[in-house]
Amino acid sequence: MPLPPLALPPSPAVRIVGDVVVDSQAVLAPGVLLWAEAGASIRIAAGVCIGMGSVIHAHGGTIEIGEGVNIGAGVLLIGAVTVEPHACIGASTTVMQTTIPAGAVVAAGSLLGDSSRRWQPPTETSPPQESAVSSEDPWQEPSTTADTAENSTPEQQESTASPSSPQESPTAAPPETSTSPTAKTSVVYGQAYVSKMFAKMFRVEPIQPTGENPALGSSQ
Repeated sequence: MPLPPLALPPSPAVRIVGDVVVDSQAVLAPGVLLWAEAGASIRIAAGVCIGMGSVIHAHGGTIEIGEGVNIGAGVLLIGAVTVEPHACIGASTTVMQTTIPAGAVVAAGSLLGDSSRRWQPPTETSPPQESAVSSEDPWQEPSTTADTAENSTPEQQESTASPSSPQESPTAAPPETSTSPTAKTSVVYGQAYVSKMFAKMFRVEPIQPTGENPALGSSQ
């Protein structure tokens, strides 16, 4: 994967903050930042070459760069880091809380040091599960015992109220299960209320049979 091109630093000056000691024979390119927080320090030996836009940020210890070390452009050294003499660090490399041995060559774009701070790619989230759709009518009123007794015939009420016959066996045989698949009936939501409304609006009283027809007059 090719590295992105490095942009020129906004300021060509070299910024030094805190307890920083740079040997007179070291070379710092434009845009280098040397920053040592309180209680930390930076020590750069002779013959060190630091590329454009690199950041050396010491905290919680000392960053020590040995003699003859070459650091490419856009390198970040952070924490307490030791770079032993004549090591070479490629451009766009990040080094955290570690030691680079003498004469080592670090490839450009590498990440070395504290693995606990390593960037983790976002994990793929599972697609949301579809919620189960209930086939029941939310507008349907629950059937009650009173409605059942009101709509049933007197014979049905009598058979329901009467005790079971003593001739019946104490355990009834289980009903035979049908192997044929039952057809699914479509549910029309709100049908119960619409049916009741039409029943109340268009209720027709039954015509009682009489001996006379009001349209034809009395029978002779």
